[in-house]
Amino acid sequence: MHAAVLTLNRRQVVIALLLGLLALAAWWYRTTLQPQPGVAPAAERRPDYIVEDLTAVAMDASGRPDRRIETPELRHYPDDGSSELRLPVLRVFEDDKLVWSVRSDTAWISADGDEVLLEGRVMVHRAASAGQAAVDLESSELLVLPELDYAETDRFVELESDGDWVTAADGMQAWLGDAPRTRFFGRTRASFDVDRAGSAPPSDREAQPEPVLDRALDRAPSGESNRRPAAGHQAGSAATPAPLAADRDRE
Repeated sequence: MHAAVLTLNRRQVVIALLLGLLALAAWWYRTTLQPQPGVAPAAERRPDYIVEDLTAVAMDASGRPDRRIETPELRHYPDDGSSELRLPVLRVFEDDKLVWSVRSDTAWISADGDEVLLEGRVMVHRAASAGQAAVDLESSELLVLPELDYAETDRFVELESDGDWVTAADGMQAWLGDAPRTRFFGRTRASFDVDRAGSAPPSDREAQPEPVLDRALDRAPSGESNRRPAAGHQAGSAATPAPLAADRDRE
């Protein structure tokens, strides 16, 4: 019995190789690149415009500067109307006088501007005024509701004024309106000038501190909390803030 011998010319060999390569490419695409059923590819979030070296000033009803914001880069996103700022500096004025100065590494602003999330190294300075010493606050994250004159964080926070200071491990709430007050959470440490304060609270304690920097520790108004996870960047409502839970989940 003789074995059959199939003889291919050069052209037939090239065609056979091409068909083999096409079959291999189709198999690789099906097993590697083709999207799995029911899993939609994630769309890349892109800004619709970028503004560099931005300085914006908002005027009050009398035409005087009310707020001024500066940033080397602002990115606006069309999906939710929010904006992200790099190294922002916010200044708030009252009767042409600088009252608040706020800096951070980054900031997220909701579409309607009712929520501002500051992240990175957050530094807040309130200028001294008649009968009230200057105040400095530092944390790694701060959520601000400008229309409510309210701010909160669940990160470590340090507050200092005229040599007095207080730190809180699990954050704070701050009401910044006509009757400013703060509330601290978690392990709290404080140091006060005895002669100026009249009495010295304990310097290291687990319970809530006594009134700090002439602010009464008060219970927050009822309502839903507006806190938004930093990574989500989803705008919320500007409802009256509710108290933070001291034992809330930590990131």
